[in-house]
Amino acid sequence: MRNGLIPAQFPAPPAASPVYESDLNGSLLPQQNALERPLEAIRRYRWLIVGIVVVFAAAGIAGSRFIKAQYEARATIWIASETPELRSTGPIRSEELVHSGAWTELLRSYRVVDEVVRKLTLYLKPANPAHRQYFAGFTLADKFVPGAYELELDRSKKTWVLRAKVKTAPQGTISDERGAAFDSVGRKFGFKWVLPATALAGQGSQTIAFTVATPRETSILVAKQLDNRLIQGSNFLWLTYTDPDPRLAALTLNTWADEYVRVAAELKKRNMVEFASILEGQMLYAEKATRDAESEYQRFRVNAITLPTEGGPVAAGVVETQRDPALLSYFDQKIEYDNLRHDREALETSLANAARNGVPYEGLLLIPSVAQSPGAEALREAFRSRYQLEARLAAERQHFTDEYPSVKELKGSLDVLANRTIPDLANHLLAQMREREADYQRRIQSASRELQSIPPRTIEERRLNRAVVVSEGLYTNLRNRYAEAKLAEASATPDISVLDTAVVPLEPTKNTAVMIILMAIIAGIGAAGGLALLLDKLDGKFQYAYQAVAELGLVIAGAVPRIPKRGADGTNPEQVVQFMESFRTLRLHIMHSARGDRVRVAVTSAAPGDGKSLISSNLALSYAEAGLRTLLIDGDTRRGSLHKTFGLKGKGGLTEYLLGKLPESQLVKATSHNNLSLISCGQRNGINPELLASAKLKNLMDQLAQSFDVVIVDTPPLAAGIDAYALSAATGNLLLVLRMGRTERRLASAKLALLDRLPVYVLGSVLNDVPAHGDFQYYAAYSAGYPLDDSPSTRDLVEIGAH
Repeated sequence: MRNGLIPAQFPAPPAASPVYESDLNGSLLPQQNALERPLEAIRRYRWLIVGIVVVFAAAGIAGSRFIKAQYEARATIWIASETPELRSTGPIRSEELVHSGAWTELLRSYRVVDEVVRKLTLYLKPANPAHRQYFAGFTLADKFVPGAYELELDRSKKTWVLRAKVKTAPQGTISDERGAAFDSVGRKFGFKWVLPATALAGQGSQTIAFTVATPRETSILVAKQLDNRLIQGSNFLWLTYTDPDPRLAALTLNTWADEYVRVAAELKKRNMVEFASILEGQMLYAEKATRDAESEYQRFRVNAITLPTEGGPVAAGVVETQRDPALLSYFDQKIEYDNLRHDREALETSLANAARNGVPYEGLLLIPSVAQSPGAEALREAFRSRYQLEARLAAERQHFTDEYPSVKELKGSLDVLANRTIPDLANHLLAQMREREADYQRRIQSASRELQSIPPRTIEERRLNRAVVVSEGLYTNLRNRYAEAKLAEASATPDISVLDTAVVPLEPTKNTAVMIILMAIIAGIGAAGGLALLLDKLDGKFQYAYQAVAELGLVIAGAVPRIPKRGADGTNPEQVVQFMESFRTLRLHIMHSARGDRVRVAVTSAAPGDGKSLISSNLALSYAEAGLRTLLIDGDTRRGSLHKTFGLKGKGGLTEYLLGKLPESQLVKATSHNNLSLISCGQRNGINPELLASAKLKNLMDQLAQSFDVVIVDTPPLAAGIDAYALSAATGNLLLVLRMGRTERRLASAKLALLDRLPVYVLGSVLNDVPAHGDFQYYAAYSAGYPLDDSPSTRDLVEIGAH
């Protein structure tokens, strides 16, 4: 704060935080919360706000006349959804067309909306709805020209003229089309339309204006007028259609619902036919695949009927009876082959030992094939003959010698048998055994190959069998589904149906006029409030008390309310008391804040019209009322008029004294108020600023301070020149008057900055013309403690304030 009344480090508060002012003791008082300034701005600009709201309301009322009332037609659609239990136990029927959440999408599809627009010719908009009767049978060709048109009817001549109002064709405006009754209208523009017989009946002429839009653009606009609601899990689809024409609203919604049901049934029928057709093709393919699989399996079984197969698992105790003959034969031959091979090897060894070592051939009889094989019977008979010959030889040798002819003959036969016949028979048997062994080997190899082919053949057989089973299962399934699809197709029913049709509404559902007016009022309030806040933000004048603290760094020495108004009895008591109390507060502040033994203070303002003269005169009167000898000096030597306020003459004042034309004894003039004297401004001249800046003024102030308890100087505004600065320096103390809603903040700040370089102690700011509410609200209940009397001083105080 300036001049140390409040510490200089006290920061300027932000706009949204509490701001502080100084009370009489220099303490800080909270002021301004976040909402107080906007509310004060609204209060100040209330009449502007009221005016703007009235203008907006009037505009809303005027605009509501151009808005037609809206009628709502309502209808209900039933969605027949199936539960899994019903589908499994109920009759055979097709699946739902779409899921429940997709019904609204089908409802708003262009497939449905475009057809509604075409059926009702909603793309055609006559300027006058009553003229729609002339457009019965109106349709569009594949190529047409949308736009605005006028049809001029000449009933006297029974002719018509159709012309486009704007250039809608790509090459420019199509020439007008003319025709007579029963001629096709609009062929050049792509219209298929014949006027009804009543259109050209009678006399006179008529112009029919209408607009033709594309069906798709119309569908987009029409879809915005439809509102649908489908609750999750519900079977009811609620439809609402809004239109200014109640009959058209009901007709459009009913047509929409019927088209919706028809399209849903058509799509479901088409899906069922396509589904049955696909199943039929799949069934025929599965049937062919089954036949092919069965044929291939049959060929395999025929080709493999003579081949050995792999036996399955058998129970205990029946292994031998259930064993596969091919497998048994293979292992029997394998055993015989091994036995034969062993016997052949033993026979070869025995023959080799007998021939090489002279081992007897009787060891051959120990070989199983020699002892048991039917092919070795001759060899065994040769051994029996040998044994017989040896027995006969032994018997003969008992009676005869070896030279006996019979003995010799027996010895010769025995030698031939032992050395020739038996070895030959043994070799012959060996050759047979070798042949049999080779034959067994070939047979075993053949059987082995057959047995090795059994697993792949078994796998192939099972694969073919499985292919037959799968094909038969698939064919059976497809055949059943195809039969179900044909049954469902034969008894096809749509999933949706119209539960409640729309009826023509009698009363408008939406009161758009009231809504528009309310919206206009709300918009006006918003615009006016925003404008008030904007104006308050851009306002460069002092409007709030905290601005003096935050921007000028000045304490608030006092707040003077607005000038009291006269009541029915001549005076408003509450305002007078509040006015008086404000100067008592200011007086007390100066008494405790001014420097020096006696009170000497200059009262100034930033610009003219801030009320400095009102403040200085009433402040002087307040000091006089307190019993202090008070001197009021009119220092405004340019435009001073305090002498008129107190009913005195202006000549013989301050300027004459500073020029040396008037002695000090004639300078001070008494007033009609006790303890109050006045020094008028004196004569106006061009050297007054130099006179005020002279040392003579300072000496005068010192002399007057010895004679008066209080010296108050009313100075010119700071913006008028150096007069106020000179007078302030002479008094040493200064009060700056700020008029709420008038004083420019930037000007006051700039002028006040010059005082920082002068020996002037700024006591603070005096807020003038303060509204009696908010921070400076006065509680009238306490005015009873200070009753107004009929003393002249009280009446004069009010009169001076009202000047």
